[in-house]
Amino acid sequence: MHSPWGYNFNIIKELGFTWHYLMWGISWINLQMMLADAPAYESSDKEDIKEADSLEDFKAFED
Repeated sequence: MHSPWGYNFNIIKELGFTWHYLMWGISWINLQMMLADAPAYESSDKEDIKEADSLEDFKAFED
């Protein structure tokens, strides 16, 4: 998103708001507070990820 229109489009898409409601039905500060409090996914570090290429590798994870 490189412009306010992209930001607004994402809000409309994610929250299901209409353009009119986004512009006139909800205050901008309430919208920002909703977005700041939205759940987010935090990925773990790549160092913690283990891969199993065989059954033996998978069984080794249990140890």
